[in-house]
Amino acid sequence: MQTEHSDGKNSKLLFNEFEAVPKEMRKNKSSELFTLWFASNLTIGDFAIGFIPVLLGLSLKMALFSMLLGSVMGSLLVAFMSKTGTLTGLPQMILGRRAFGKNFGIFMTGLQWMNTLGWLTVNLILASFAFSLAFHIPYYEISILVIGIVIFFISNSGRKAISIFEKSMSVVLGILFAIIILDAGFHIGQIYSYKPIYFGFGVAFGITLATSFSYLMSWGPYAADYSRYNKTKNAFIYTFSGGLIATVWAEIAGVFIAIMSLNPSGNPASDLSHVFGSYGILGLITIFLGGIAADALNLYSNSISLKSTGLKIQRIYAVVFGIAIAVVLSIVLYTRFYSFYEDFLYLLDYWITPWLGIMLADFFIVNRFSDFNIRSVAGFNIPGIMAYFIALLASIPFMDPGIIYEGIISKLYLGGVDISYYISFLLALILYPVITKVINRGTIQRHVK
Repeated sequence: MQTEHSDGKNSKLLFNEFEAVPKEMRKNKSSELFTLWFASNLTIGDFAIGFIPVLLGLSLKMALFSMLLGSVMGSLLVAFMSKTGTLTGLPQMILGRRAFGKNFGIFMTGLQWMNTLGWLTVNLILASFAFSLAFHIPYYEISILVIGIVIFFISNSGRKAISIFEKSMSVVLGILFAIIILDAGFHIGQIYSYKPIYFGFGVAFGITLATSFSYLMSWGPYAADYSRYNKTKNAFIYTFSGGLIATVWAEIAGVFIAIMSLNPSGNPASDLSHVFGSYGILGLITIFLGGIAADALNLYSNSISLKSTGLKIQRIYAVVFGIAIAVVLSIVLYTRFYSFYEDFLYLLDYWITPWLGIMLADFFIVNRFSDFNIRSVAGFNIPGIMAYFIALLASIPFMDPGIIYEGIISKLYLGGVDISYYISFLLALILYPVITKVINRGTIQRHVK
């Protein structure tokens, strides 16, 4: 069967998800991972996180510290996942089959497909909103269709084209976000004189930290999709620094704009346009280009996830399917987006952190970088499945998505702060090696008897 080891033309070929990119073909410079993750994180999503501590009344110093800490933790997870791609040449969700087994791994791949579809829709709506404002387009459906078509052509062109696009966007978006920061420099007195009205220090700090962490770590199930063509050397540091610098940069810009707007509306695009005044179009262009940069990755990984379930279709049809659903969802949800949709995605992301914990434990602890034949993987790997569900269930009392459920510990003892991400990740990371060792020891003892 043909594979998608090159780009462009091969988007028309069937992809054999079980076959790794050969070592001799993993020769792309790791430095391209910096611009890829840099551009894809200079977005409205990261920018909007900067509004959260201001809306919650956190001090400037603590706002910057909480966002930095959350971004460092999130970047580390994405960087570790990126390293697995350079060492194996496999897509990220295919790599998960060793830890969970083929059948349960396919189930997790389905969750990732929904995750990429959700973020694809979010960024499409936000980009379309800014596009409509910037160019005075009266019907938002037109903006959604235009941007959806642009995203389709970029993603369908293949991984190499995406890398080139993200490299150019890292320059364009870097300049635009630099302008935002420089503009804030002319209002430095206003920023320093900012006096927060505390919502509650612990709560505000915890929510800001969790949001910054969760947004960046949600790229974890994507990482190897892009690093599998790269050299191992420095892949970790380029992925880590690209995501970290961009996220912190965008979040700081968000904090400054939220303060300068005097009374942030909760709509970052409108506030950015308002602060920039007659130059507001620059801010809007920044937002919709950032949305396209993020969605180029979202749609590509969406198609890879769909194909990784074992569905034998050409990637172009997987891309068409993903963007068509995202366009329809964007049109339906556009007018009521801010009321509930990001809460839905926050809820959806709960599956990721225990998955990441098990992936790291499987690759760096249990099997210690060892190669494996994905075709020989069993249907279910009991230690991985047990560790996953134990960690996920144990984290439920610490959840507080603010939409359908309030965890009892979060509500009674943490003031509504959601720390379930950290709980599920750490438990999964610890439990998987322990359960694996116990089961293996029991198996050996039975064979001896």
